[in-house]
Amino acid sequence: MKLLKLAVEKQRWDLAAHTIILAAARTLNKEDRPHASQSKAKIKRSQEKGNR
Repeated sequence: MKLLKLAVEKQRWDLAAHTIILAAARTLNKEDRPHASQSKAKIKRSQEKGNR
């Protein structure tokens, strides 16, 4: 991230923090979580057990 590098070089800690928050929000919005498929499978299994 060019913006984060520039913010650190200029010692703009507020801008650096906002850049990190924005990157985290984008990642969560895209659901790029490495274990997301595993948790969906657990939910599906628990729902199937409840229907019996």
